[in-house]
Amino acid sequence: MKSTTQKFPTRKLLPFVISASALFSTIPQAGAAIGTSLQMQLGNASGATVDPNNHSHYLIQRTVESIDFSDSFGEPNWTSWDLTSSDIGTSGRSTTFFTDTTLPAGFYEVKTGDYTNSGFDRGHMCPSYDRTDNTTDNDLVFYMSNIIPQTPDNNQGVWQNFESYCQTLAQSGNELLLTCGPSSFNGSRIQPSGKVSIPGYTWKIAVVVPSGSGSALSRITTSTRVIALKIPNIAGIRSTPWTNYITSANQIQADTGFTFFTTLPSSVATVLRAKVDGQTTPPPPTGSVVISQVYGGGGNSGASYKNDFIELYNAGSTTVNLSTYAVQYASSTGTSWQVTPLTGSILPGHYYLVQEAAGTGGTLNLPTPEATGTISMAAGSGKVALTKTQTALTVGNPVGSSAVVDFVGYGAADAFEGSGAAPTISATASDLRAGAGATDTNNNSSDFSAGTVNPRN
Repeated sequence: MKSTTQKFPTRKLLPFVISASALFSTIPQAGAAIGTSLQMQLGNASGATVDPNNHSHYLIQRTVESIDFSDSFGEPNWTSWDLTSSDIGTSGRSTTFFTDTTLPAGFYEVKTGDYTNSGFDRGHMCPSYDRTDNTTDNDLVFYMSNIIPQTPDNNQGVWQNFESYCQTLAQSGNELLLTCGPSSFNGSRIQPSGKVSIPGYTWKIAVVVPSGSGSALSRITTSTRVIALKIPNIAGIRSTPWTNYITSANQIQADTGFTFFTTLPSSVATVLRAKVDGQTTPPPPTGSVVISQVYGGGGNSGASYKNDFIELYNAGSTTVNLSTYAVQYASSTGTSWQVTPLTGSILPGHYYLVQEAAGTGGTLNLPTPEATGTISMAAGSGKVALTKTQTALTVGNPVGSSAVVDFVGYGAADAFEGSGAAPTISATASDLRAGAGATDTNNNSSDFSAGTVNPRN
């Protein structure tokens, strides 16, 4: 077995072909508020271990970050770290990425060249700017074990903008406990190397702890702010506000199988996992399922996704059995409704994706849907109902019917909740409910806005 003694790279521009001897020289550990004990304060979300035979969840603990590394994927399952203003300085950004030769024998050591001509950025999990207190700490986050393949629009747009927001929070006196990683792998790997798996989404959870005495953990309560994001790893989202991708830690747990906040009291952790940042209205009644997104441009010219879809969200506090429910669709002025029966259940704080008809265009499959139908929805205008029955509706405007749980008219629809319809949508835009799907004032025109298509399951 190779030695796991941690060594640090020297900060200099290295040739493209990098030898281990050129990469590493022993440098004393340094760092103001940085230390190994700070980087995994919220717990080990996946039960990663330091067992060198654990190729799926190998735990790396450094002074600047903790990582659950997957040899199978060639990237971290998650990275976690602590961020305060003292961690942000003037050291600047390393000019070099480094092969991580500290991985156990038998692990593939990802090279920076594995990403060359792949079309994907070498995306930091713990970002460079969060470790600019000195050059040694900055170099450590340039190990390839801290890197995942991100589309340029994800990495340089939404992801970077949220990083900057977190850094602003830290510089204003907060301590942030951060965890992030990839999710939704479909077997694709970056080419031409074929060494690293491509995630369908990137996610990040920021626990924002105001300054004060004692450890960050001792200052966390049920009132502590939690910001969770789930961002599609696709092109075309560079200018999309990061607030469009707010979700809950519960949703990310469902996507990854990890368990977050395990070092907190269960009564606190349960509340924090369910939080949706920016949700200012009280949670709807127990078991409140709403239509959180509608998209009818699937497979149209200019579309990224192949299929239309209807997305639901459980904004309540209990699981809802959907076995008698359906989603129904009619044209903007129609009275004939098409029905897709639903199955299974939806947990509180979770999404439920209903895939509908495919067009002839688009390149991306939807995330795995919970239900599948064959309804071909109009791209610009239409009507969608969530019903307690799987029997087709018979009137053009069923709003107020005891059978209708939620209703969205969009574009030029002749029926809608409240004072007006949700915006007209297109091949490149869906209608998304505010508050990550939770805001329901029974007014389609104010509850929904058109934005980047973001199917969630």
